[in-house]
Amino acid sequence: MKANLLIIITLTLTIGSQLWAAPNNTAVKKELPAIKTEHPPTIDGVLDDKCWQDAPKANTFIDERTEKPAKNQSVGHLVYTDTAIYVGLHLYDDMPDKIVARQTKDQTRFQGEDSVSFSLDPFHTHQFSDRNFFIVNPLGTKYAHLATGRAEKSEWIGLWKTVAQIVENGWIVEMEIPWQMLDYPETTEPIGMGINIDRQQQRTGEKSWWSNLGVNEFKENDGHWVDVLPPPRKRELKVLPYLIGGISETDASVGATPGSLRESTARAGADLRYEVTPQLRLIGTVNPDFENVEQAVEGIDFSYGERYVPDRRPFFSEGGNVYNTGAFGNLFHSRRIVDMDGGIKLFGKLGKNTSVGTLGTYHRNNQNFILSASQPLTATSKISAMFLSHHKRGDPLNNVGHVSGNARHGRFSVHGDFTQSWADESDGREGLVGLRYNGPLIQSYSNVFFVDPDFVNNLGYHPFKGYRGVNLGAVFKNEWREGIVRSLMLFAHTDATNTYEGQVFSRDIRFATKLLTHSDYSVTTFWNGGQFKEFTDSVFGVSLGARASDRFNNVSIDYEWGEQAGEPIYQISGNLNVRAYGFTAGLTSQVQWHFEQRYQQILTLAYDFTPALSLGSRLIWQVEGINVYFALRRSGYAGTDFFVILGDPNAQEFKQRLVAKVIRAL
Repeated sequence: MKANLLIIITLTLTIGSQLWAAPNNTAVKKELPAIKTEHPPTIDGVLDDKCWQDAPKANTFIDERTEKPAKNQSVGHLVYTDTAIYVGLHLYDDMPDKIVARQTKDQTRFQGEDSVSFSLDPFHTHQFSDRNFFIVNPLGTKYAHLATGRAEKSEWIGLWKTVAQIVENGWIVEMEIPWQMLDYPETTEPIGMGINIDRQQQRTGEKSWWSNLGVNEFKENDGHWVDVLPPPRKRELKVLPYLIGGISETDASVGATPGSLRESTARAGADLRYEVTPQLRLIGTVNPDFENVEQAVEGIDFSYGERYVPDRRPFFSEGGNVYNTGAFGNLFHSRRIVDMDGGIKLFGKLGKNTSVGTLGTYHRNNQNFILSASQPLTATSKISAMFLSHHKRGDPLNNVGHVSGNARHGRFSVHGDFTQSWADESDGREGLVGLRYNGPLIQSYSNVFFVDPDFVNNLGYHPFKGYRGVNLGAVFKNEWREGIVRSLMLFAHTDATNTYEGQVFSRDIRFATKLLTHSDYSVTTFWNGGQFKEFTDSVFGVSLGARASDRFNNVSIDYEWGEQAGEPIYQISGNLNVRAYGFTAGLTSQVQWHFEQRYQQILTLAYDFTPALSLGSRLIWQVEGINVYFALRRSGYAGTDFFVILGDPNAQEFKQRLVAKVIRAL
């Protein structure tokens, strides 16, 4: 089998070298000269300030799908001072009464509505990891995604301003982005930065770019902001302390009435943020509060391996982009770290191109350490390395080393990963090499990979090991701006893997389709079949949805049937979301008949007094029990945050518990 793998790897790389000679399809790159103004605009959603009249125009937006000028054009303006960058945008629309704007809470991703994004690449590396996005909808609701990733507290993200308004010929946005919230090179000479503006129009589905990146968003085609001189950056120290007080039910002692014991709790902790250099950031936490973070709920879908459940704890999301690597799922899966008394992270830039990150956590029973680094070689190539160490009392030390690289020429790319683990006297490896084609309508991929039976990474997500093989897949996707059909996606995938003893591990075949209409109905179908070890599987599924792109008001129903793991399987599930008069309700219901009947119902309710202040509840009803909790929270905006929580967000069953928490940025 090893010989076969070597032959496949050789063929893959040989084909890749031939494809490397393909022509590089690049878009026309655009430039804007940097204009420094002494009279910054008033952020009021009106483009009547003199600085806008003197600023160069970013115009002629291109539809990324048709690669022709967008039907509804946009015009952008860009100026700066020693304290902030100012962006003015007029987004023309021939049907302003049909502009879609729903989201009113800042720092919540937009879905299914009109929006515009200004992106800035201060280090001009053309890497996604160095891009900052500032996104606004027609209501003036804003979302910032900063290059290294930031926590949700506004004072930590940075306080930026925006005002938007709908006018008779479209909508207008003004932004004020302080330099202080950005990482950028220290320089005394003017430099170039990468910039772009993209607009999403919900009514037509049209996404248009000032400097067109295309449907695959090739970052090297970003526009350029020429001769900008950023100001010297000040280093800041910010502290985010919290206080918790409450009362909760405890396990009753022998002979006592169940639930009769209560205990009071009082806790304090703090997060710290310090800029060691203008590009290198230190994050620390002492006695972090994890139990009051509402985690994602694990589903009940049948799986041969461990299900992946994302982590929502702020300490791990801060700077999370630095630690996101690995070909086999997540090389670092932060939910592996359950108990933690304190933690520290240092991440950012060493020079223009080199990004680094470290993470350490401490608990009396376990300690963890991570070191990562990445280096772009060109605008379309990059190498990365990572080291992970996990030590749990009573267990052997587990160390893991990882290197990876990727490169793209035109529409063709190659990538490779290799990881080595050491645990006690055993060590194991995993690796992958692959090719990918990124066309405007079709994207395809092929990979050759292996995971040794004795590979151990206690900090990662690796649901299977002891297999090797190949996979192939392709995706077709097209969009239409008019007519009945809005978009169509076709997906096909197959893999063939064996155990190291030569037995079948999997023969997986998948097909899926998704159709979305301009009236916002969706139809999704799939078939998953093949073989997993001794089992032959065949599962069909169909899903119907209405108001599919509206995250607040939608409904869908799904039905799956077939055979899996040697038993018939049937599953019916549905989603219903409704928002009206400040109330938002969501119901997810799932029932599965397989080895046994399982069910899961999740009901969420919320009422927004203001965008910052809300009353919410979540009920989870499943075989293991019923859990419900209620929370009054003021969060996500500048000033004091507070939470009053009745119950435990992450318990299996309702827990008599009342907790109050106050957070204040200093």
